[in-house]
Amino acid sequence: MRVAAAPEVLVTLGRSAERDLREQPPVLARVLDVNAAGLDAARALLARSGGVRLLAIGSSRHAAGIGAAAVESRAGVPCTVLPAPGAAVPAFALRPDHVVVAVSQSGETPSLLAAVAAARAAGCPVVSVTNAPGSALAALADVALDCAAGPERVVAATKSVTAQALLVSALAGPLPVGPLVDAVTALLATDLEAFARGAPPDHVVAGGLGAEWVADEVALKFAEMTGRLPSADSLVEHLHGPAAAPGTTLAFVDPRDPNAAALGGHVVRVGPDASYDVVTPFVDDAVAAAVVALVAGQCAALAWSRRAGADADAPRGLSKVTRSA
Repeated sequence: MRVAAAPEVLVTLGRSAERDLREQPPVLARVLDVNAAGLDAARALLARSGGVRLLAIGSSRHAAGIGAAAVESRAGVPCTVLPAPGAAVPAFALRPDHVVVAVSQSGETPSLLAAVAAARAAGCPVVSVTNAPGSALAALADVALDCAAGPERVVAATKSVTAQALLVSALAGPLPVGPLVDAVTALLATDLEAFARGAPPDHVVAGGLGAEWVADEVALKFAEMTGRLPSADSLVEHLHGPAAAPGTTLAFVDPRDPNAAALGGHVVRVGPDASYDVVTPFVDDAVAAAVVALVAGQCAALAWSRRAGADADAPRGLSKVTRSA
């Protein structure tokens, strides 16, 4: 049985994770400008492509999923997030008119590099999105995009994930970054303890653009920071069965979504509504709203790790580069 830490200890837990988390506004403010030429080149590749195939693992795959939803809905380019590559994963079909977008924080995961090499051998142009411009993945790419987030201090990625989501989404075209930066700045001014409401979540639910990817990423942050892994679903999927499971649901929803009102049971609502348990700033762009939900989820995971007396800075047997084959 875990014993909660004394209040004076809580603020010392996850200090490095909190520093990474709080560096997101300037990262988001500059990342598209830093990559302006690369984004133009990547958009030109997409414009003459037969579709986009996205390769990534873990948090990077969640960011890729959000970006894929934006590109398909806004640019009309078919996008498929491929299974996380690995030695036992069946080969996927690629054509020379496919653009492969490979997303990785380190750019050094062996299984991802092997999958990208196979894509190049199939004649596909490659766009990389990494937080390591000198990485092996960036060297393989025709167009290399850089998160420019700076080194992350802990395993649980935060600032590189939101930068990745923004960069992949921007393949569809320009995005309104200013309102997003203002919203994330305002969100991070909230006392972190406000995010630990009710009981620890058993389920994470999200609505809006890339909902299932947002939920998956928030649940992963809980696993990495607290050692507790809640289930994760889009709001619609949750209502089609998982809602019957007991426990507390942490729901990142917009009150304008008619499905949000159907949530029942013990629900902690997070979103832009004064009646919600945790109120987040309103943004009128779907990509920006997804990024705000990601940041709110990161805050919740860190707050709950402290409430439980867990150290979000602890690696928990993980490393920043997972050497999967």
